[in-house]
Amino acid sequence: MKRFGKILMIAALAMASYSSHAELAPQWSKGTMMANAELGVSPGFGGAVSLDYVLFDDWWKGHFTVGGEIDFSRPYKHESAFGLTPRATYGLNITEEFEVHATAELGMGFWKYNYDGVHNDDTFILHSEMVGCRYFFTDGIAVMAETGYANWFPELRVGVTFMF
Repeated sequence: MKRFGKILMIAALAMASYSSHAELAPQWSKGTMMANAELGVSPGFGGAVSLDYVLFDDWWKGHFTVGGEIDFSRPYKHESAFGLTPRATYGLNITEEFEVHATAELGMGFWKYNYDGVHNDDTFILHSEMVGCRYFFTDGIAVMAETGYANWFPELRVGVTFMF
């Protein structure tokens, strides 16, 4: 039994030593495209579709993408919103299947109110800051979750990512 314990301890030390010195391989190579579709709540109900292009694939043990996003929302009963933004995302590769990311967006939003004959619409500067995670259960499909700030748009989102 003592011998089994020593072997187990040596194996654990070897694995810890290897993992602490091993460099995480980038999940995506430069030029990879990712399409994201998300649904969310708070405030109201809405979602987003986005397309990202991997600009750097080995940047601080992660990847950096640029792209664009279209947001839609029904924040309150008689209101609706639509947004169009360019976006930048940094994703940190935790494992080959799992990454955490932070996204920043700045663009244009459109808001519409219509109730009992009163109609009003407006444009606004749309900015969004989100943090989230993504888990790839196959080579090209992942589930994702995000939270953060997005004026007039859902701040809690879940969705799917397709890589091509």
